[in-house]
Amino acid sequence: MGFQRTDLDDLNLSPEDRRDLTILLERYLECDVWAKRAQLPIGVLITSHPSNRPYLKACIETHKELGYWMVLSYDNYFDPKIKDLSFDTYMPAKDVMDDVDTFVMPHHQTWGGVLYPYFWLLKFGLSAMESFDYVWCVNGDCVLEKPENFNQIIDMLGDGDILGIGWENNRIFNTTAFLAKTSAAIAIMKHFEKYFIPFEVYEKYTQEFGNAEARMGKAILDLGLKQVVVPQNPINTQLHTKGGTFYDIIGFRHIHAEHNYAYRNRLIPPEIEFFDIRFTAGEYNIINEYWRTKDVSVLKDWWV
Repeated sequence: MGFQRTDLDDLNLSPEDRRDLTILLERYLECDVWAKRAQLPIGVLITSHPSNRPYLKACIETHKELGYWMVLSYDNYFDPKIKDLSFDTYMPAKDVMDDVDTFVMPHHQTWGGVLYPYFWLLKFGLSAMESFDYVWCVNGDCVLEKPENFNQIIDMLGDGDILGIGWENNRIFNTTAFLAKTSAAIAIMKHFEKYFIPFEVYEKYTQEFGNAEARMGKAILDLGLKQVVVPQNPINTQLHTKGGTFYDIIGFRHIHAEHNYAYRNRLIPPEIEFFDIRFTAGEYNIINEYWRTKDVSVLKDWWV
C-alpha cells in the first residue's frame, strides 16, 4: 500500500509507527529536491576528464546555481592494462560527485587527442538528456559568475536550434559551450558518427571533415539547422581573456584557458576560488598568496 501524508493523521498510530512514517515522509520529500529538476525543460551536460579536476569543482558549483538537472560525462582514463589503479587516481572528488545528478563514463579509449573522447562524451551524455527539450553543454573547466541571468541566453536562442559561445566566418562551431534543442544536438552527433566510426570511415572523411569543431559545424550546415549567432564574439575561441556576449550576460569564463595564458604570459591568474586545492599541487599556494596579498612579486616564481 502506498504512503500519503494523511496517514500521519491517524490517531491510532503508535509512537514508533509515527516516528517511522515521519522518517519515511522526510525521505520521500528529500528525493523531490532533485527529482523535480528532471521535469524541467532544460538540462546541463558537462563534459570533462581527469585533467580538468583542478577546475571541475567550481564548474559544478556555479552550474548548480542554475537549478537544472546536471549530467557529468567524464572521459575514462582507467586503462584495463594497468591493474593497480585506484578510483581516486582519476575520479572526481566525492563532494563534486555529490552535486551531480547523472554520471556517464564511456569505454576507455586509446585514440589520443580530444576528437575521439569528446565524441563519446557527447554521444552518451546526450543520450542521458533525451527527456529535456534543451541542453546546455559546457566543458568542465568553465564557470558562470552570473548564473541568475541564464534566462537571457535561453531567450537569445529563441526559435533557433543551436547557439554557440562564439562564431567564426567559416564552418567551425565552437564547442566550449552551447545551448541547443536536444533533438538538434542528438542529430548533430548522429551526423558526426556517420562520418567518423569505425576507423575506415574516419580515414575516408578525415581530410574533408577535420576536427570536432569542424565536424559539428558541417553537421549544422548539412542538417539545415538554424544557428543563432551571438552579438559579441569572445576575444578568441579559447576564451583565455574575459569578453563576449556570454561573459557579459552570465559571466561565462574558461578558467583553464585563463590559467594557462596567465602562466605563459606573466599575467594575473584567475581568482583562487576557481581552483581545487586537491588537484592544483604547489600552484595553489602561490595563487592563493597572490590573491591574499595582491603582491605581484609572489607570481615571479610561478610564471614561465
